[in-house]
Amino acid sequence: MVEQNRRAFKAQFGSCEEVAFDRYWLGTSEDGAYLAFQFHRPDGSIHRFALPNEMVRQFFIEFAGSSDEMGERHLAATFAKVEPKGQA
Repeated sequence: MVEQNRRAFKAQFGSCEEVAFDRYWLGTSEDGAYLAFQFHRPDGSIHRFALPNEMVRQFFIEFAGSSDEMGERHLAATFAKVEPKGQA
């Protein structure tokens, strides 16, 4: 289900470059009921989001999968640019 959601997300999201941010803050609400995010865009705008405690576990499951895929894709792209040296 997570993998299917990830594919659907990529299809509808659009350009990552157009919405990238350059600074962020993370925190929690005073009562611990929310995980809070504050993203700063290069244009000076600030976007705030709060994730309810009940959703945090699933968020981190999906975050772990997405960051793992990001690393795999980055590694594959890096090795695709490297010319082989010598003989095996």
